[in-house]
Amino acid sequence: MGVHPKRTGVDDGQPRPRPALRTAIQDALTADRESFRTAVGRLAANHGFSADRRFAPVNEVETTGLETPSDSAKRLLWRAWVLDAAPIGIVLTGSAYRDNPLLYANRATRQLTGYSLGELTGTNLRQLQGPQTDPESVARLRTAIRNWNATTVDILNYHSDGTPFTNRVSLVPVLDATGTVEHWFGMQAAVPDDEEA
Repeated sequence: MGVHPKRTGVDDGQPRPRPALRTAIQDALTADRESFRTAVGRLAANHGFSADRRFAPVNEVETTGLETPSDSAKRLLWRAWVLDAAPIGIVLTGSAYRDNPLLYANRATRQLTGYSLGELTGTNLRQLQGPQTDPESVARLRTAIRNWNATTVDILNYHSDGTPFTNRVSLVPVLDATGTVEHWFGMQAAVPDDEEA
């Protein structure tokens, strides 16, 4: 991986990499609906966040600003929305054939990046890249997307105010009924200055 400038913009209260939580959320996101609800309830209890939304109907998710999502996209949006209070960033992007525009970003993502949901919706998250973003990190993300592989990459991103931070990004492909990747879940968190990449 390339050399990053001194990491800045990582303040208290920012979502941090939490490998066990990240893995558990990834497993929950790809589980059947009842297993998702159970797993999220357990995660919320163990990690101190609210997951009351897991009992809300799918149609309660606000989709203003989006093209009318398909039923499968609505169900995926619901999962990201249920995890709005999770302590790591969670996003849903897709459709893949349309350059993976962002469909939803939870509160931790909005806090981490400094962008509102309205500013992120419909954009590709490459907007977080900037002049010192390592091309090798970008290439690793592109390769994973092209090959439909899950991956985790540390990448220099920029907050909305232009300050850089190292973002640990995990991509999780979501298959449609035909086995084609149509959407992606992403998880992200700021890497603290004292953590080795």
